[in-house]
Formats: sequence, structure tokens, C-alpha cells
Amino acid sequence: MTDFWCSVILKSGVYQGRPVPAHLKLEDLTEADFEIWLALFRETAAELFAPKTAAVFVERAERIAASLKLAMFFRLDRATPAGGR
Repeated sequence: MTDFWCSVILKSGVYQGRPVPAHLKLEDLTEADFEIWLALFRETAAELFAPKTAAVFVERAERIAASLKLAMFFRLDRATPAGGR
């Protein structure tokens, strides 16, 4: 996690992992879990950082969560209306 966040915030490039496959290993993971994690993340960032710094972390976490949810849960066949349009 340290390497991941150093890469995200500091652009260190030390994280070489693949987040989507790592999260796919969590068998019971749901979209709702991301909202729980983000709430905890927001709370922790607010406790640890000045407001402007916390906002940077939270904004990145929210974008990452949105990308992960799209990669993990979005299915084109479910997104297409019944008429195929």
C-alpha cells in the first residue's frame, strides 16, 4: 500500500502491481464495499492531513475507486437497454 500511494501521490513509480487483478481475488467484493472503504479513507485522511492535502488524497482515491468499479463490475450487456439501443 505504501508503494501504491507513493506512486499515486508522489509519482515515484515504485508500485509495479496490478490493482484490478488484486481486487478480483477478493471473492465476495461488491460495489458497496468501495463506499465503505472510501468513507474510512476520507475519515483517516482528515485525521492525518491538513484539509488541502487530505482533499488531494481523497480525490485520487475516489477516481481510483471509480476506475476499479468500472473494470470489475461494468458489463456492456447489462448497460444496454432491452431494445438494444
